[in-house]
Amino acid sequence: MIFRFFIFSILFLFFIFSFNKLSHANTTKNITINNIDVKNNQRIDTETILSYLAIDIGDQINYQILNKKLKKMYKLGLFADIKFRVSGNNLIVLIKENPMINNINLIGNKSIKNDQIIPELSLKSRNVYQKKDVQEAANTIRSLYKRSGYFSAKIKPSISNLSQNRIDVNFKIVEGDKTKIKGVKFLGNKIFSDKRLKGIISTKESKLWRILSAGDIYDPDRINYDKDLLRRYYLQEGYADFRIISAVAELTKDKSGFFLTFSVEEGSKYKFGKVKINNKNLKELKEKEKKVLEKQITNKDYNIDKLDSVIRQIKAYGGNLGYAFLEVRPSLNKKADTKTIDITINIDKSKKIYVSKIQIKGNSRTEDRVIRREMRFSEGDGFSREKLKRSEQRIRNLGFFEKVDSNTLPTKKSDRTNVVIDLKEKQTGQFQVGGGFSSTNGALANVGISESNFLGKGQDLRAKFTLAERATQIDFGFTEPYFLDKNINMGLDLYKIKTTYADESSFDNDNTGAGMRLGYMITERSRHSWNFSYNQEEIEGVNTKASDFVNNQKGTYKTGAVAHNLTYFGINDRLNPTKGAEWQIKNKLAGIGGDVYYFKTDLKHTWFYSITDDYVFSTKLKGGYIFGYNDDKVSLKDRYFLGGDSFPGFEQSGIGPRDTTSPNKDALGGNVSYVARTELKFPIPGVSPQLGISAALFGVAGAITEIDETGGGKIKDDSNPRVSTGIGIQWKSPFGPVRLDFAYAALKEDYDRTQFFKFNFGANF
Repeated sequence: MIFRFFIFSILFLFFIFSFNKLSHANTTKNITINNIDVKNNQRIDTETILSYLAIDIGDQINYQILNKKLKKMYKLGLFADIKFRVSGNNLIVLIKENPMINNINLIGNKSIKNDQIIPELSLKSRNVYQKKDVQEAANTIRSLYKRSGYFSAKIKPSISNLSQNRIDVNFKIVEGDKTKIKGVKFLGNKIFSDKRLKGIISTKESKLWRILSAGDIYDPDRINYDKDLLRRYYLQEGYADFRIISAVAELTKDKSGFFLTFSVEEGSKYKFGKVKINNKNLKELKEKEKKVLEKQITNKDYNIDKLDSVIRQIKAYGGNLGYAFLEVRPSLNKKADTKTIDITINIDKSKKIYVSKIQIKGNSRTEDRVIRREMRFSEGDGFSREKLKRSEQRIRNLGFFEKVDSNTLPTKKSDRTNVVIDLKEKQTGQFQVGGGFSSTNGALANVGISESNFLGKGQDLRAKFTLAERATQIDFGFTEPYFLDKNINMGLDLYKIKTTYADESSFDNDNTGAGMRLGYMITERSRHSWNFSYNQEEIEGVNTKASDFVNNQKGTYKTGAVAHNLTYFGINDRLNPTKGAEWQIKNKLAGIGGDVYYFKTDLKHTWFYSITDDYVFSTKLKGGYIFGYNDDKVSLKDRYFLGGDSFPGFEQSGIGPRDTTSPNKDALGGNVSYVARTELKFPIPGVSPQLGISAALFGVAGAITEIDETGGGKIKDDSNPRVSTGIGIQWKSPFGPVRLDFAYAALKEDYDRTQFFKFNFGANF
């Protein structure tokens, strides 16, 4: 028995040795290829496959070479199976192509719509199917649901085979319930209460009144963001040693929610100690300017925002000098015994960088020159990030683009850079059919057509017809922002307006006119413009019981006037300002033709201050004075009126001189007007910002006085200020803006007309 086993073992080893030797001989044996035959390919043509194979007639191959070619072709992701057969000197390539994706089907998704999921997937229709892409897509969908608070969502992919080697990829989605935050607590905090810290973080506890908010949905990314918010807050308050030990989210047993716990170590509060800016590498930063920067934080409570502000100012200073990549590094020396932090700010400047080329992308309609004229530098100028930022904002302010991005690209020369402006255009032409209602102006309907980028040249063209309960208006306007390719704004206006003042002053006004405008920039933020207008107005429709002071104004007036307007605009955003100031001075001289003679001055000032990202405080001051000359008095139509939209708490023309003896107690207007308004704009708690709803607390003070009439005791005219306070709610609805104002007239005269509630609604469709 032992002998037989021994003999069998010897024969087996001999067989294995001989097979390996033969196999090695077969894999290394070279064959000269006389013909290559590709079979079973349907979508990919033979020439393309041969180019992937990279074997030509006459090449010598062996099985080792073929194995390498096989691996390389599989990596392309185009083939489900590849086989090689060698018959004599012929190479046969058997192909099985991966199918083409016909459609991607989502089944069971209700909370997240198809147009929110499909664009996020790397898997696309008409792409070649690869198994790994399907799994990746499933993970992406799962992540989308987690970010939306659906942690129990299940995603099951499947394949439906179709004709012509096509497939549908299906994702069956079981969403489950949202996983919300049941509670938030803090451990280790002594300086600031749980309530205060809960107000700092973006994650909120689930409450019924947060039904419109997403802040109570568990999101790991939001937790990380909250950690940064807490850290930033403590550093703003001077707690330089603050650290977050942990942030733990515990899922409840029923998986209905999370309990979130932040463990923190607050540390001690610090002050800035000695502050030194080392400007040896930036001699252009003068000693006087350096001291001003150092003084901003020296001996102040430590605040990382204030330190960052100084650093930004230094970078902006250097950037405007052409040092685009200035490196500013603060060195902190923390002294635990005195609770102070000495700061040394080191500056390293690179070479001056110059602009080699400005490339503009994405403007298929808008001409390049329209964009280039908004740039604050040209090719060959020194590069400045501050100027690039201002250029971006100016292009954005045109209103022609959905997206305005900028980037810099290196060139072969180290002191040169290319600037790329990447744009995405939006529709600038608009046909409007709209309507609305206002407690001040009544019903409103309008039809209009406008084009703010006419022929891609940046010109503004508009034609509008408005029919309202109080006014009918036909309006045409054209503006060329760069007349003769100079930074000169030129415009033409034609209009006809008929307005009724029956409720407040017992008359109608019919105004037909035309005007020409010419404006130019004085500085980056200031502008001067001139306007010449000529119009004919008629005081008509006077009530038979109207005041004598209205009756004696009946008739036709022709007015030729020239006006100039000086404006400074320093606000950060025209559509949604949060900081900065704007003021305007306007003078108008009537008597350049026509039969009306007066001089009018109007002043306006607006200031915005961002308390936080969401709370914005603003003040608005407006005043005006008009007087007649050449023995002419100021007529009724040219006086100031105040109330309604301009002064919540009072009716339209509810303030100012009034004939109290007339049946309608007609408002007569005044020659002097002033109004001041303060406002705090803030989000409504529990309402998602995406809904476009905000609130504002406001206070208004002002008055209208003086009149070119000898009233004989009939005219009530008191210069005492009127004051109102209230709250406004604004909604940027899908149908148009809605504004509700609740205002109380705190100071008034007996003859004033008050109004507690006022609303405005408008729609375009």
